[in-house]
Amino acid sequence: MLDELEAGLTAGAFLLGDRLTEADIRLFVTLVRFDAAYHGLFKCNLRRLAEYPNLSTYLKRLLDIPGVRDTVHIDHIKKGYYSIKSLNPNGIVPNGPDLSDLGL
Repeated sequence: MLDELEAGLTAGAFLLGDRLTEADIRLFVTLVRFDAAYHGLFKCNLRRLAEYPNLSTYLKRLLDIPGVRDTVHIDHIKKGYYSIKSLNPNGIVPNGPDLSDLGL
């Protein structure tokens, strides 16, 4: 799906054109968690989000909307996902990844 989204984001600023929609917000919450949690914990590790230039730019564009960046707390995201005992029985929360290339 990331490949499809990557290809589709070349047309406009947002998923459905030049206006922010609920679809963008729903995708945002997945993308902002992807490298921090899904990539390692859920083994969605074919590629990091940073390896998708259009998706990375899109995520940065969403983060630049006033107030949006203030809602993102990567440490909280990682602690929450990595506390799921059935997925991470030892409770180890990784220090990484470095998300500075995504503007986080």
